[in-house]
Amino acid sequence: MAEEELTDAEIVNMLFQRQEAALQEVKRKYERLCRRVAGNVLALPEDVGECVNDAYFTLWQLIPPQRPDKLPAFLLRLVRNLALKKYAYNTAQKRRPDLRLPLDELAEMLPGGLQPEEALGREGLAEALNTFLRGQSQQNRQLFLRRYWYFEPLSAAAEQAGLSAGAAAARLCRMRSSLRDYLQKEGFEI
Repeated sequence: MAEEELTDAEIVNMLFQRQEAALQEVKRKYERLCRRVAGNVLALPEDVGECVNDAYFTLWQLIPPQRPDKLPAFLLRLVRNLALKKYAYNTAQKRRPDLRLPLDELAEMLPGGLQPEEALGREGLAEALNTFLRGQSQQNRQLFLRRYWYFEPLSAAAEQAGLSAGAAAARLCRMRSSLRDYLQKEGFEI
């Protein structure tokens, strides 16, 4: 007989009760997705594995007291942030100068010469970005998020959007330009 899959709410409850089986369930349900997100940022499989394991540890530390409504989104944000930290470490002092994130494409659209990770933490900017994205078509929104939030390669993001890589690149270029104009209109210094 197949095991019944636990809901995310049940997993969060198990984490609140400090049941280690909850981590095994998280791993079973979300490991592939976590590895894909981390792998879109990090080049080495060892770094990806370390990042994902660190995310599980951080999840264990944060629940309780936090109780996320959407466990996968909460977990993927942990993975993404840890992957970005590892990326920054790997690229510091030219440790890995061959690595480049899609966020570099956004750098010229952001206020005050901030790095993309810093800028998105600024109050108001995240809300402005969300408002801008809500004004885009679903296809454009998904393309933008796949490329700049999940760091998917352009070819993969384009394929998911049903576009050629060239069409997706052109669309993203237009979106970055529109984003820049929108942010300037909203009073952000670019």
